[in-house]
Amino acid sequence: MFTNLFRFELHFQFRRPATYLYFAAVLIFSLGTFATGSVPLSEKEHINAPYVLALWCAAMSMILAMIGSSVMGLPIYRDIEYRTKQYYLTYPISEAGYFWGRYLGAFSCLLFIASGLIIGAYGGTLLGPVLGWRYAEQYGTNAPAYYLHPFFTIALPNVFFTASLFYGLVSLTRSVKVIYGGGVLLFLGYFLSFFFLMHDHSATVVNLADPFAINGVMLQANNATIIQKNSSLIAISGTFLVNRLLWIAISLAILFLAYSRFSFGRFFKEQTAKKLVVDTASDTSVSYLPNVHVSFKNPYSRRILVSLVKTEWLNLVTDNYFWIILSSGVFFLLLAFGMGVSPFGIPEFPRTVLLFTIFNDTFPFYSFIFLLFYTGEIVHRERSSEFAVINDTLPPSNRILNAAKLLTLLTLGISLALIPVICGLSVQIAQGFYQFNFGLYATQVFVLLIPRFIQIVIFCYGVHVLVNEKFVGHTIGLLLWLALFFLNKSGTLDYHLLLYAITPTYQLSDMDGLGHMLVPVSWFNTYWLLFGGLLVILSALGYNRGISSTFKDRFSLATQRFNKTTKRITLVVLAAFLIVGSFIYYNVSYLNNYLTQNEQTERKVRFETVLKQFAGLPLPKVTRIRSQVDLYPAKQQALTHAWVTIQNKTKQPITQLLVDGEELTDFRIKTGGKAIPYTYPLFYPRGLFNFFRPEREPAEYRLYQFDRALLPGDSLLLEIHSWQGYPGFRNDTYAETMLHNGTFFQGGLPSLGYDTFEELTDPFERRRYHLPKKIEPGAIPQDDPAGRATLKAGPTIDLLKLDLTVSTSADQTALAPGTLVKHWKQNGRNYFQYTQTDPGLYMPIGILSARYAVLQDTVQLDHPVEIAIYYHPQHAANISRFMAAYKDGLHYFSQAYGDYPFKAIHLAETNVYQNKITSLATLDAYTEDFAWNAHFSDPNQFDYTYFRTARTLAQQWWRFQVAPNNTVGSLIIPEGLATYSALALLKKEYGATNMRAIVLDQLTDYQYRRTRLNEPEQPLMTMNFPEQSAKAGVVLYGLKNLIGEANLNAALRDFKRAYAFKSKPPYAGNHDLYDYLQKHVPDSLKYYLADNWLRVTVYDNKILTAKAIPIDKNEYQVTFSVHVAKIALDKTGKEVPAPTTNDYIDLGVFATGTINKAGRWQTNPLFVKRYQLKAGAHTITVKVKGRPAFVGIDPYATLLDRNAGNNLKSLN
Repeated sequence: MFTNLFRFELHFQFRRPATYLYFAAVLIFSLGTFATGSVPLSEKEHINAPYVLALWCAAMSMILAMIGSSVMGLPIYRDIEYRTKQYYLTYPISEAGYFWGRYLGAFSCLLFIASGLIIGAYGGTLLGPVLGWRYAEQYGTNAPAYYLHPFFTIALPNVFFTASLFYGLVSLTRSVKVIYGGGVLLFLGYFLSFFFLMHDHSATVVNLADPFAINGVMLQANNATIIQKNSSLIAISGTFLVNRLLWIAISLAILFLAYSRFSFGRFFKEQTAKKLVVDTASDTSVSYLPNVHVSFKNPYSRRILVSLVKTEWLNLVTDNYFWIILSSGVFFLLLAFGMGVSPFGIPEFPRTVLLFTIFNDTFPFYSFIFLLFYTGEIVHRERSSEFAVINDTLPPSNRILNAAKLLTLLTLGISLALIPVICGLSVQIAQGFYQFNFGLYATQVFVLLIPRFIQIVIFCYGVHVLVNEKFVGHTIGLLLWLALFFLNKSGTLDYHLLLYAITPTYQLSDMDGLGHMLVPVSWFNTYWLLFGGLLVILSALGYNRGISSTFKDRFSLATQRFNKTTKRITLVVLAAFLIVGSFIYYNVSYLNNYLTQNEQTERKVRFETVLKQFAGLPLPKVTRIRSQVDLYPAKQQALTHAWVTIQNKTKQPITQLLVDGEELTDFRIKTGGKAIPYTYPLFYPRGLFNFFRPEREPAEYRLYQFDRALLPGDSLLLEIHSWQGYPGFRNDTYAETMLHNGTFFQGGLPSLGYDTFEELTDPFERRRYHLPKKIEPGAIPQDDPAGRATLKAGPTIDLLKLDLTVSTSADQTALAPGTLVKHWKQNGRNYFQYTQTDPGLYMPIGILSARYAVLQDTVQLDHPVEIAIYYHPQHAANISRFMAAYKDGLHYFSQAYGDYPFKAIHLAETNVYQNKITSLATLDAYTEDFAWNAHFSDPNQFDYTYFRTARTLAQQWWRFQVAPNNTVGSLIIPEGLATYSALALLKKEYGATNMRAIVLDQLTDYQYRRTRLNEPEQPLMTMNFPEQSAKAGVVLYGLKNLIGEANLNAALRDFKRAYAFKSKPPYAGNHDLYDYLQKHVPDSLKYYLADNWLRVTVYDNKILTAKAIPIDKNEYQVTFSVHVAKIALDKTGKEVPAPTTNDYIDLGVFATGTINKAGRWQTNPLFVKRYQLKAGAHTITVKVKGRPAFVGIDPYATLLDRNAGNNLKSLN
């Protein structure tokens, strides 16, 4: 009988069109994804790399859970739904045969659907190169194991788990709605584990708690090199193996628990009907009813509508699964709000902006799933309860029935929009944070959430009404929603006029709220709400009442329902939709220039093809700027009138100049009162969606022709007028530099020369368009004369004198590089004049404007230096920490490297659209979501606000005094020296013995980034990425430990004296720094410098054994064994033992740590000594006074050790 039922289930499942629809959807989606390469990749990672396929199987099997709910929930529930119990109770069918036959038949169907994952992925790797979507080189070897291994180790256990869960739940509860609860809890559980992982909780717990193993795959991927990702399978070992076995065991447990509780008698038992309560005390005498006139017109319809809405709501609130799903979401949201974010392990205050950012990142998909499920329940309730036939005979009109369901869902969506407000206020009150941003709460609810949830409700309602089958409606609705998300996020099609319910992206801000993005978001919301009105009309026409559901019947009914009134309403809504759409189109595609992803790529190609000929033109240096900038934050406009002095410091005459006016709405350049003639050397074809713009449009580049050549050594004064504004609004985020409160303006000057950063960078895209191989920026050899004669900041950058006057709104303060020499008010505006002439400064220039509060102080060096912290008034929590870092840093760096040459240093808070940290001469800027609101509650917490501020301040020496040249490795000057300087300052603050955790934080950062490199790691001499600054900082900190702080600072001071404020080449490069370091390093220690600067070397030291024996009162003999290993990279990038090892390494014995007066944990060394050790094992015996607690090799983490965790060992 098992065999018959198994065959019957297979036959049933494979006769359903939905089975092939699901399989086709999975297959086509996988095929398209891998054919187009639309998977998350590191550079040089193959599209079909084993790690990519593993993550694909893990992530998609979670999506397959939706399909699994449909496939696995129906086999036994349909016997309840169709009342076929008598067959099973009268025929010789065993319970085991029934249970397992149904399960395995449905599970086999689900495996068939899931196989589309790897079949589609494999087919995509073949199809991509054939269709020219991707190059064959972008795919690796198509080894069968790359596909079968993740399918059988990841996808199959995941599908088995979800299948067992849904089948078991239905068999235990006899309710198909339990699938919703189980699915949502599963979904929330996954995100909860991911959220924990983001907060640095135990990786073991998080990985074991993840039923889909996504976190485990990502963890392995994060620790793997590109070579490993392209050639190695995911390791089924350790916690990953335990995860797989654990969830297989849980799946079996669920399945066997369901089987143990299963019986025909219980499963097919009729639901007990509720008894009707009758009032027996009432009068039972017979009376005659008067004749009445029955009317079903408007008063009746209104009463019935209200009654039906109440009934639908009553059905919701009396549904246990509704409360389970809703309360689970609320619990997750409260947990997410309560945990917040913790950069560097430090929690942030629960600001309203932060809470809604978390909500917008994690909760919308849950909201969609919730509304999709309950839309299906409400739309199909009559058929599910077998009330459809009776309902068809009742007097309420289709309009009333349709409206009642839709109104219920709309009020449900609106109610959901209030949940984040309630949760947010609750968390803020619970954590004692009372800065309630009620304006932002209102914006989030009424502008963002309610329109969004209404759009979701209408979408779900339309899908379910038109599809007219609950589970298929769920699947189609989910697939359509995912398709919209994918199209938008991938850039495949991100024209928001064509993507339902998609609006321009935005950032929420304490400084500016929703700001200028309120306008486009509101217009797009209105547009999609009107489209939703059309979808409601279509749904009303297709609304199915009763049991007739053939397409022919429904189409016939729809034509009858499309009467004059409906036509008029449709025309009004359609007209409003088209009018709003036309206005949006006018802004997005006429006033502004929308480009598809392909068009942007083609423009980059055309840019390089046409303008590359001008890349070799000699360029002048900018030596002086006098500028008047008028900012109008409320209008998001800026007017600039500047006088710019350029000087020809080349050996060739300059006759023409290529000028880039990107981001400027318009500009004019004169000299001697006369406009300089120019031509447009580059035109672009009209964008695909910009029908009414000119067929050919000039690029932002202009080629200016000088009447007289600018000879070598000559100077020329340019008068520049520019206007920067933003007419209308755009398809996506725009005007990030000019907010109503939080402007970060770049100065309003066009840039000079050809910009290599605008070229196409992807090597395969370049090959596709027949472009030559691109030389990486900054990869110029260190002995290249042109590279040494050019600054990293740009080919026209030079030491310049600045005189800048800025006007802004009366309630705002303007900040700029230089010294504030004058401030006045005029015509209701604020004016500020900044100058910097002696010494000059290096660009870039930035101008900030906002409504600031300010904290000011002064330090006395060889001259007084003003320190000012400009901040949003509500963000004052950490300004004293910033101030302390500036004070300490100015004193220490001036003493170590030479005096700070400027008269002021300012730190300003800026808007969330900018880089988190920006450093300019005399002016630093942090975005409002960085450091200002960190909640420090323990002195032992890493004060990253102090560290980052110290590092940024150090760049005033190592970027704006010693400006790096444009050769490879020169980034170590502004990045590496700044990191070392911050570590040196913290050592002075915390003490050398308490620096281990801080240095290890930098070491961990280096090790993480080391695994993410797309090519063999380069030594510090040719370091070309700012992200490697952590390594340089640790190396220099270790060098200080070897040669002494005074010697290292002397080398850096000499280096600075030689290259500070240079206006003539050669400028400072990495090799120059290395030469100065070598002069101060004794011969016996030069191995360390060579190991790190000229080679890639890491240690793998560890403590093997350790024991302590008491030998006298408070005296102990400690014996411990260490193993020393040094590893280098050979020419192929392979790790090999270093050829020689005889290095100086610290060994130490330590007592138990204590708390010092500042409340910080303090290390207590009993013995620390430097030994010269060769590779291999060594045993050390020492006598110490005091009870030892642990021993260590390199205990202060001054060496690049690949696993510093085994450098310490406790003494038991």
